[in-house]
Amino acid sequence: MDTKIETDLRSWSREVLEVPNQHLGGLPACPYAKQAWVENKVRVVETANIYADTLELCTSFSTIGKELVVLASYALPELSVFSGYVAQLNKVFPALHCMEFHPDYGAEDAELDFLVDNDWESDVDDPYCMVFIQDLELVVRASDKLKRLGYYESYPKAEYEQLVINRKRRLADGYETPCDEEARSNEARRYR
Repeated sequence: MDTKIETDLRSWSREVLEVPNQHLGGLPACPYAKQAWVENKVRVVETANIYADTLELCTSFSTIGKELVVLASYALPELSVFSGYVAQLNKVFPALHCMEFHPDYGAEDAELDFLVDNDWESDVDDPYCMVFIQDLELVVRASDKLKRLGYYESYPKAEYEQLVINRKRRLADGYETPCDEEARSNEARRYR
């Protein structure tokens, strides 16, 4: 049975993510969304405790049988704490890609016009936050296909770095920051 948030997400997907987007050269904002819904590869969980339930579903993700698990909550945590928690999940679960949505995040400020330049209106009165959980390797492979289609050409550089480059780096090297790479490079020079 669909939750109110799941119904809202399906509507947003149909009306925003699955349709050709002028900001992305005519590609949909999420070219994989429609197929994922049709093939029942998405699970939406409405929760009062986004932290505990996200941790539990990250732990059991490989046994769930879905490509995407979305946890949603009306209990809104503070944005920076929430973002820090999701970043920590990506460290603790290196095979997963976790991404947050918070209503206080300014997609307009990040120049993500392809997400905000639309007429869609939510049918849910109260704001909610979400965590999206996916297999990291699957996300990187899908992202590589989109890059070949020119999908990321209109992405702001900072968002592209954060969303695409960093997760590809995580898949290849584990959870390493540019500082770690610089230290590793300096370490290698010492032993030449």
